[in-house]
Amino acid sequence: MARHKKLIAFDMDGTLLEGRIIQALAEKYDFTDKLYKIQSNQNMEGYQKSQKIAYLLKGRHADEVTKITSEMKLIKNWRQAIYELQSHDYVLGIISDSYKFACDYLAEKMNLDFVIANDLKVDENDCLTGDLVMPFGWEKIGCSCKISVCKRYHLEKMAKKFEIDIQDTAVVGDTVSDLCMIKRAGTGIAMMPKDRMLEDVSDVVIKTHDLNQILPFVL
Repeated sequence: MARHKKLIAFDMDGTLLEGRIIQALAEKYDFTDKLYKIQSNQNMEGYQKSQKIAYLLKGRHADEVTKITSEMKLIKNWRQAIYELQSHDYVLGIISDSYKFACDYLAEKMNLDFVIANDLKVDENDCLTGDLVMPFGWEKIGCSCKISVCKRYHLEKMAKKFEIDIQDTAVVGDTVSDLCMIKRAGTGIAMMPKDRMLEDVSDVVIKTHDLNQILPFVL
């Protein structure tokens, strides 16, 4: 396998997308209050919140998640930035604690190389069951994130898969769910960060939602 120069992993919600998939679904199907109640519960681990939130989608058709994604605004200058990165033979992908349906749609649109995300289960009619298959990973490496997708674990896994040293990886994220991979990557980039903690541990902080802004730090 040819050795690539670098691997770059993107968060999806609030990073490649301007908004957040679950928030858009909540607004469309009127469960914003229920969503907030789960998200603000301090007595639940992140992965437990993810499972409860997935249950709010029970009965919806799987295509509705993809449709919502297709209607959301993408980060500015994504085509130009992705082309530039791919021209340098970079491996590009998404590591998200959002939904694989949405990430797969975006990865195909952007011609990315890999996707790691939560998988919503469907029944024989392609309707969501409320169950969620979570990739986890924190239990294998002792990471404290305790969320449905340990982004540090999967960053390390993808780096190994593509034979790239961890110091030759970069990640782009916006919330504390990206914290463990931001700290682990060779270059951690906070894009329009929603949490001060993320800014404090990132190598680069970008305050405009423009993918071209990462290029000077990774090329």
